[in-house]
Amino acid sequence: MITKTVRNGYSTVRMTYDRALSEMPHAQCGVKFTADGSIHFYSYVTRVITIDRDGWIECTGTYSPTTRKQIGRFLKEYAPVFDYYVMKQIAGTGERINLYTGEIK
Repeated sequence: MITKTVRNGYSTVRMTYDRALSEMPHAQCGVKFTADGSIHFYSYVTRVITIDRDGWIECTGTYSPTTRKQIGRFLKEYAPVFDYYVMKQIAGTGERINLYTGEIK
């Protein structure tokens, strides 16, 4: 487990992640794994991407230039068949894309 102190607007929050991104180990982001097999990517305190155990990926938004860089690094590590531009296409729409088939729903 990794605990980082991150800024959330005007306050400071301690976040605990299971793993840092290998290419951005000191960035204010991290990955959490859940018992149901899902992978959650957080930038600061915001859940940005979720990959469920069936490979469905949801992106809540692209937010800031920093978060966009982090999204690219996360995908390179956990979903290398996709890039930032695919996430931009589905971000905030409620649509999901499948890691294994490319299907969008």
